[in-house]
Amino acid sequence: MTRALLAVAVAGVLAQGTAQAQSSSDPTTYRLTGTRIAVGQDVRIQRDEEVRDAVVVIGGNLVVEGRVRDGIFVAGGDIQLAPTADVRGDIVVVGGQITRDAGARHRGGISHVSIGDWWSRQSWGFFPTVRFGQLGPWFMLAGTFARISVLALLMAVLLVVARAPVARVGRAAAAEPLRALLVGLAAEIFFVPFLVAASIGLAITIIGIPFVAVLVPIALIVAVFAFLLGFTAVACRLGEWVEDRLGWQPGNAFVSTAMGAMILLAPTLLARLVDLGSWAAGPLTFALVALGLTVEFVAWTMGVGATLMTGLGRWYTAPPPIAAAPGQPEATSVAY
Repeated sequence: MTRALLAVAVAGVLAQGTAQAQSSSDPTTYRLTGTRIAVGQDVRIQRDEEVRDAVVVIGGNLVVEGRVRDGIFVAGGDIQLAPTADVRGDIVVVGGQITRDAGARHRGGISHVSIGDWWSRQSWGFFPTVRFGQLGPWFMLAGTFARISVLALLMAVLLVVARAPVARVGRAAAAEPLRALLVGLAAEIFFVPFLVAASIGLAITIIGIPFVAVLVPIALIVAVFAFLLGFTAVACRLGEWVEDRLGWQPGNAFVSTAMGAMILLAPTLLARLVDLGSWAAGPLTFALVALGLTVEFVAWTMGVGATLMTGLGRWYTAPPPIAAAPGQPEATSVAY
C-alpha cells in the first residue's frame, strides 16, 4: 500500500513538472493576427503571435518564432523557422533559402524556386538590386526596347497630328537652348507643388471641390503631352542638324526624328547591349547608363521648356501681338 501511494505521488510530481515545462516553453496565450503582407521589408512573427491566415513577404526576409496557420510565401528573401515555430500549410520561397532550426514544427510541403542570385541588398544603399541571374540583362534589354517602341509610336502619332507645333518647339529649343533648359527645370520642380496648392485652394471652397477631380487628370494629361511634344521636337531638330552637317538634302520629318531619337537613346541602348557580355563590363555599363540618363534628362527638360515658351507649340518664342483698338497703333512683337 505504501509503495502504491509513493508511486502515485512520484507520478503526480513528474506530471506536474512536465506540464510546467511545457507551459514555460510553449505560451498558452497568443496574439491573433490576420494575413501578414509586406513588400520591401523584413517580417518577424513573434513567439506569442499566431497568424490565422497566410504570410506573404516580397523583397524581404521572414523569421517565424510563433504560429502560422495558412502557409507562407516569400519572394526575394530568406525564411528562418525558429525552434519555437509552428507552421501549418505549404511554404513557397522564390530566390531565397529556408533555414529550419531544431525543434521547429511544420506540417505541409516546401517548394523552393531558384532562378539565380537575382536579389541582393547593397550595404551602401537602401534599395535592393534585382538582377534575375543570367536572365537579368535580357530583361533589362527587353524593357528598354519596349520603352523605345512605345515612345516611337507616340512620336509618330504626334508628327502626324501636330507637325507645325513640333517645328515651332524645335526652333525655339535650337534658338535658346539654355533658356529652354532653365524653364523646363523650373516646370519640373514646381509642377507638383503648384498642382497640390491649386487642389487645396479649390477644396477649401465648397463650389471648387468638384473641380479638383477634373484639375488633376487634365493637368497630368497636359504635362504628358508637353513632355512628349518637347522630346519629339528636340529629336527632330537634332536629326535635321545632323542632316545639315552631313550635307544631306532636307528629308522627311519622320526620318529626322528617328535619327535624333536614336542619338539621344543610343547610350542607354548600348549600355543594355554591353551588359549582355559579362559581369566584368559592369563599370562600363554603369557609365553608359549614367550618360544615357543625363542625355535623356537634358532632352526632356529642354523640350518641355521650349514647349512652354511657345505656348504648347502655338507660336514661336514670343506670343502673338495683341490686336490694337481702332485708331491706336498696333503692338509689335518679335518672332524667332
